[in-house]
Amino acid sequence: MDNRWRILFDLRSLPSVLRPAISVRGFTLVEMIVVLVVISVTIAVVVPRVGSNWKQIEDSDFLQQFTESIERSRLFAMNCGRPISFRLNGATRVYGFENPPRHSIPLNAEIFSENLQQEPGTGDFLIIFYPDGSLVGNDFEVVFDHERTYHVYIHPLFGTLSLERTK
Repeated sequence: MDNRWRILFDLRSLPSVLRPAISVRGFTLVEMIVVLVVISVTIAVVVPRVGSNWKQIEDSDFLQQFTESIERSRLFAMNCGRPISFRLNGATRVYGFENPPRHSIPLNAEIFSENLQQEPGTGDFLIIFYPDGSLVGNDFEVVFDHERTYHVYIHPLFGTLSLERTK
């Protein structure tokens, strides 16, 4: 008995930080339910916002790739010294300056343009860039989910691009 008393006495003489806890207390059921409710509410608020932003990120990625492909078509025409066609095929939902075009158009995107030339054999609509940087073609309107509308302006003489959200 003396040895046991001596160990308890020695432990009590230690600073409170170094002393082992005599009683271990767990979480109550109410505390666990409150924590789960807080976590659930946080998830319910955060997930929809992340989901809606994800769609807009995908849309802006497509717009960036689309406009870069138009710019590459112009630069390719200037570098190789011959006319190059930027192709857009609505039936197969592809675009690009390759023949046949290989970049896909997302299902939630619609592309509109007026007065584009159409190649009879493939049905592709064309913007033709010449070696001096000029073009024959038109501007584009890109609509996502029938809600967000972007206008792609192509300068007819210089072939430079600008992108503007119109709606």
